[in-house]
Amino acid sequence: MGMFLDGFVQTVRTLWAHKLRWFLTMFGIAWGVGSLLLLVGLGEGFRSGNRKQLAQLGEDVMFLFPGRAPAIAGNYTSMRPYFLTEGDYQAVRDEARSVRNIAPVLVRGDLKSQSEYET
Repeated sequence: MGMFLDGFVQTVRTLWAHKLRWFLTMFGIAWGVGSLLLLVGLGEGFRSGNRKQLAQLGEDVMFLFPGRAPAIAGNYTSMRPYFLTEGDYQAVRDEARSVRNIAPVLVRGDLKSQSEYET
């Protein structure tokens, strides 16, 4: 018991002699733990928020977007663009029997709309 008490007294004396180093060490540990808790909390908050928004959208929802596909199967350096057309919409509507509802969203980048407030 005496060795433990001697070690404890020596530790307290060393900490008391180096107050600034002790304070900066404790501050650094607290800062790191606080930062980690903040980042984990933010990540979980964003995850639950995304889940709630997707749940409001509905179940069994699928979105199709134009993009890029490889010209040669498995070769991702030769990407070519593909676009969805009105014919694709009609083919999904007519051929996919398990799809209950379908709604195309047509986007055109060559039209300019303007109001008195904003372009």
